[in-house]
Amino acid sequence: MHYSTGTDITASTEALRPGPAAAPWWRSLRLAVSFPAMMAVLLMAIALIGAEDRLLDPDTWWHITVGQEILKTHTWPTSDIYSFTARGAHWIEYEWLGDVFMALAAKSGTLVGLAWLQKALVVLLTALLYLYAYLACGNSKAACIAAAMLLPIAPVAFRLRPQLFGYIFLLLAMICLQVFENGHERALYFLPPLFVVWVNTHGTFMFGLLVIGIYWITGLVSFRIGGLFGKQLPTGRRVKLLLAFVFCLLALLITPYGSQLAANPLDLAMAQPLNIANIQEWQPLSLANPMGAYILVFVTALFLATVILRLSYSIAEMALLLFSMYAALAHLRFTMIFILFCVPIVANILARWTPIYEPAKDKYLLNFVIMTLVVLSLIKFRPSESALEAIVAADYPVEALHYVRAHPHPTGMFNEYGWGGYLISQVGPSQAVFIDGRGDLYEHSGVLADYLEAASGQVDALRILASHNIGSCLVNRSSALAGLLVKSPGWKLVYSDGLAEIFDRTDRVWPRVGP
Repeated sequence: MHYSTGTDITASTEALRPGPAAAPWWRSLRLAVSFPAMMAVLLMAIALIGAEDRLLDPDTWWHITVGQEILKTHTWPTSDIYSFTARGAHWIEYEWLGDVFMALAAKSGTLVGLAWLQKALVVLLTALLYLYAYLACGNSKAACIAAAMLLPIAPVAFRLRPQLFGYIFLLLAMICLQVFENGHERALYFLPPLFVVWVNTHGTFMFGLLVIGIYWITGLVSFRIGGLFGKQLPTGRRVKLLLAFVFCLLALLITPYGSQLAANPLDLAMAQPLNIANIQEWQPLSLANPMGAYILVFVTALFLATVILRLSYSIAEMALLLFSMYAALAHLRFTMIFILFCVPIVANILARWTPIYEPAKDKYLLNFVIMTLVVLSLIKFRPSESALEAIVAADYPVEALHYVRAHPHPTGMFNEYGWGGYLISQVGPSQAVFIDGRGDLYEHSGVLADYLEAASGQVDALRILASHNIGSCLVNRSSALAGLLVKSPGWKLVYSDGLAEIFDRTDRVWPRVGP
């Protein structure tokens, strides 16, 4: 949070306003083709380029299927119907509203609808990031530069899944708090209804509560210790912020599942150690990863700037920055948190040397030409259905599934963790999966531990397969389990392509299928 008086922001806002004689439509038109608007379009273009080839996540598939089922039945799932290993076990969809949004985008039956939803969300997130940075520093140029500096590490969060909605909601919550800080107390009214939608969409609402809580706690007293300071909020504003926090907590109960959605992040943090220890997105951000190296360089530069320039930070800014650094380095999926919490700090630093926008010097026609060229280029190079299908075929067992449909087996089939969601979306409950991306369900039922043992390709893998009465395995041809099965008596390779292999168990009598 940036504890400013709002003077810079007010001055900059006034600079954007044309003379009183200008008609409202003319003022709106000038703003739409102004230099700040042109910078926003360029930022969106950068973000969209980063989002290319990042449309689908392994979880995208089952999210869409669950959303379609909710729309069809007008009921919310309370038990598993998609696997044979945990069928009937208690399971609720914590992100059901995000699933519904995605299912609506998939109604056309093509991947293009999903691509347009992803692009719309990426554009909205980028625009809000730019707006948030601007509200914090009052300088549109500094806000644009700050956002551009952090956007290179954002694509990790651009895959189409409910957490993309969650980051947008987090930005909206922080914008509300920034507007409140700038003197508009009614901005707090927006928070409780936002949390009603948020808790039904994704568990990132916990970060929203964290931000509000830190903002309230650090507003209790005023102090300064070196470059760190706190600014006490007036009593009336503290009370209003506390009431907003309480109403946000109450909003978490407005779900089809009561309080269970609010408890999900705690369950994930405390009761799912295998999920967090083994699933890729929960792994630490390695310095061997370009994003990890970029964040390290960025943080080092920020530290050096603080020391050399003797910068000051509010206790809220420092608390959120340190938390976001830890979150991003501890878990790959929280890289976006670092971006959101860091961008106002960087924008404020840059605003010291970046001249403010001056409408009198603006080149509106040039802005319009640049914006038009960017938009036309993005439209021209939009992904086609065939290109998207090629991406799917490169990552998921499309051809192998044709074989499975033509050669159905009466017993369960073992499958890769990352392919389970795709199988669910393509065949539904009729071809139940061994596992998919619903880590909470499979950890609590003990299936995740068995999967990890089997996927390791060690000798005990065969025992795990036998214990689940596995008759066939659909695995990545480069996996450890594929290497074990090809050498194991009783297993036969019956299908292979450039991505997947299918093994059938031969040391048993198959029940007859069909008439």
